[in-house]
Amino acid sequence: MRSIIRTVTFDCADPYALAEFWARAVGGSPEAGSRPGDPEVYVDTPDGQPRLFFQRVPENKLAKNRVHLDLGPRGGGRDEEVARLVRLGATFVADFRRDDGSGFVVLADPEGNEFCVEAA
Repeated sequence: MRSIIRTVTFDCADPYALAEFWARAVGGSPEAGSRPGDPEVYVDTPDGQPRLFFQRVPENKLAKNRVHLDLGPRGGGRDEEVARLVRLGATFVADFRRDDGSGFVVLADPEGNEFCVEAA
């Protein structure tokens, strides 16, 4: 027996808005019938990735994430992907890029959840 990853869950204040950000980020789409104000929203993801699940919770995010997503660009480079994600609404947190082209950039989604963008 083994476990499978069914979803990656985000606790948040506005499930629909955050789902829309992540759907654009990963090339997915909010589950059919989802709409603003819903307390729970799924994002269907491409390429066999786990679904993303967004659920409304009453408390705000208070500290650094203990678990986060590491994203890699598809069809471009890391720096182009960082710029695209910032245009979608992410904010820059920290830069860990190295002179040799390795390393990563830390961004935060619109509700402050950190994630990394690694080199291709």
